[in-house]
This record gives sequence, structure tokens and C-alpha cells, in this order.
Amino acid sequence: SNLVLAPRATGDRQPVAPAGPGRAPVHSKLLLEPAPHARAEPAVVRSKAPVAADAYGYPKGGASCRGVYFNKNELTIDYAGSDLSTIEKATEVHDSMVQIFESMGMVPEGETETSAALVELSRCQLGDEALEMFLQTLVSFKVRPRVLKLFRNQIGNAGMDALSEFVLHTPTAVEEFHLSHNKISEDGVTDVLGTMQKHEAYTALERPAWFRVEHNEIKDPRELLRFLREDLGVEYRLSEKPSWKQGENDCTLVTLFPI
Repeated sequence: SNLVLAPRATGDRQPVAPAGPGRAPVHSKLLLEPAPHARAEPAVVRSKAPVAADAYGYPKGGASCRGVYFNKNELTIDYAGSDLSTIEKATEVHDSMVQIFESMGMVPEGETETSAALVELSRCQLGDEALEMFLQTLVSFKVRPRVLKLFRNQIGNAGMDALSEFVLHTPTAVEEFHLSHNKISEDGVTDVLGTMQKHEAYTALERPAWFRVEHNEIKDPRELLRFLREDLGVEYRLSEKPSWKQGENDCTLVTLFPI
């Protein structure tokens, strides 16, 4: 990236979002600015103005406090906390994202793949139709995310079907799926994990993918876990941390946060 970090004035500090709920917000004095005599990547950066934080430490104010930008040569797409509760509102943010992609020289169905450290669409009241729209665009522009955060939305099994299609048509693996606090049932979980089971990018991961679906509409977690292992052949481990690596004879597909 042609972006360097420049100090921000002390009085201009603002909250920066933590990795997920339950962590205290931190403050940053860093602001992305173009390097001297270098062409900066077109980007939308977080607002400079002080922004009130919500209960999770994220800035309030929707998409104006978020954006699409490069960091260490990887794309970040961050619209956490935006109001995407209707397809009209979601389309507005989606179209803005597409315009930024195009300003960066990205084209749909192009030759270039773009690695993304994070796609962050949590706490947006995001529904199934809007999720499908965003995921189809990521496939079209060949955006390859490592972390996908979709927690605290309105995603149901139709959204999981769209996510399954995204997994199927993306040649690289998503290493972390954050899907807690939605409306997903057993069928949605088995749909996505069944697709991952048949995808060589996931079976080849050094560390199993991290998959969180707690606080959804799963009525019988024990039966779901039995079905995954015995009927689908999905090997998993239950853990509250994703930090372990595969052993030589280990064929675990995912680490599931306890449901």
C-alpha cells in the first residue's frame, strides 16, 4: 500500500472498533495519509470527527464512520453498525462500495483477485436478500476475505444458502465465520458446513476454520453435532478459542464455538 501512518492531534482522538462484542474500545492517534510523492490508493477512511460510541465500542453514525480501504496491502470492508434494515438502505451502501471498488481499479469478472483481511457487516440488521447482494458482488469482484463478520443481524437459512454459494464460488478459504445472534437453524448450519466439507481450500487449511453460530435458532445442538459428524462426515472441535493448529493426522474441518 502507498499509505503511511501519520500522528493525529491529541484532541482528535476517537474510538476504534474492537474485534467483536465484549471488548473495551481502544483509542487511536493514527490517521491514514498518503505517503509523500506516492499515489495513494483511493479509499474511504474513518471519519476524523469525534463520534459517540455505542454499547459495543463502535462509533455511532452508520456508514459515514466506516468505509473501504487498504491496510498492509489487504482490503478492509467495514460497515459495522450501519442501518441496512431495508433492501433500499442496503442497496445504497452496496452501490457506494461498488463505486469505491471501481475507483480502485477493480472490475467485475476481472482477472485480478483482491485479498481482504476483513469484511465487517455486523450489527446492521442485515437480512437475507441484502446479504446475498453483498456476497454476489464480492464473488463478482473476486474479493477473497479471510474474516467474515455477520453477527447480530437478521440472517436466516436463505442467507446461509447465499453464504454456501459464496463459499462454493470462492477459491480461497474464509478462516473465520462470525454468525452469532442471527436467525439460523440447523439447516442453515449444515448447508454451509457441507459445502466447506467438499471444498479443498477448507480441507487444506493449516488451522481449521473458526465458525460461530451461538445464539441462533438451533433447537437441538446435540442432534446437530451428531448429524454433522455421523451423517455429513464433518470433523469438528468445540472450543472457545481458534488458536490451535492441525496435527499431522488431524482432519478437523472447523472449530465450533460451543452452541
